[in-house]
Amino acid sequence: MTAKGLRELLASGQFTVEDGALVIARDLDPHVASEQALGTLERLADEVATPLDRHASVGRQLETLREVLYGRFGLRGNTENYDDPQNSVLPAVLERRLGIPISLAVVVMAVSRRAGVVAEGISFPGHFLLRIGGPAGHVVDPFHALTPLGPEELRSLYRRATRTDGFDSFVLRAATSRDIWIRMLSNPRLIFDRGKDHGRSLVVLNRLVELDAGPTAVRDRGLAALELGASAQAEQDLSTYLTMLPRAIDRADVQRALDRARRAPTCWN
Repeated sequence: MTAKGLRELLASGQFTVEDGALVIARDLDPHVASEQALGTLERLADEVATPLDRHASVGRQLETLREVLYGRFGLRGNTENYDDPQNSVLPAVLERRLGIPISLAVVVMAVSRRAGVVAEGISFPGHFLLRIGGPAGHVVDPFHALTPLGPEELRSLYRRATRTDGFDSFVLRAATSRDIWIRMLSNPRLIFDRGKDHGRSLVVLNRLVELDAGPTAVRDRGLAALELGASAQAEQDLSTYLTMLPRAIDRADVQRALDRARRAPTCWN
């Protein structure tokens, strides 16, 4: 993989969802073993593909994925430490067999593609899901061993996440790779923000801005830069945010931060 960033990957048109996940992983942990992770995915795909043939039903494909990935390999949701940033580092997920819905979904998608199984990500509110077998296939929960979810279970999950009853089939559309990478970055973004780890936040926010993840990513990068003494970068981002959203509800707060950035000497650009 020669592309240097996520935008370059998208522009190349020649990428897999795990390519972007590995870019994100190296941002979070520069020492990750990317080649070893790819080798693990290849091995798991061989184990999935071996018992299947072109006549295998979607149900049989799902059963095999569950048996290989969550049974023999031992993948599971990290219920003990959901906020561990390593849950978003693909090689660490494969090494520890632990992850969160989005990272476990990436593993399943990567293995499925290699094994000839159709697996699509679904950027469902509050809980990333998968669909196995195409548009008419099974919607499943990667955090809970690919448990199938019926219409009522999906409505209940939607209600818990959004506190509304406005469930619509539109939320079950297949996520793009860009959608998935933005969602993958959202978890460490929240973790680092809560921990006031501005340096690591800035790394994640750089990627989100690179993916055009919206005005709030630009604002938050500016605020992180301000905390780190990068007043020139902060001024640029905060000004951009106010231009993008001239009626933002937090305009007064952002304007005060922008005024601070303009008064402060910059430590770096």
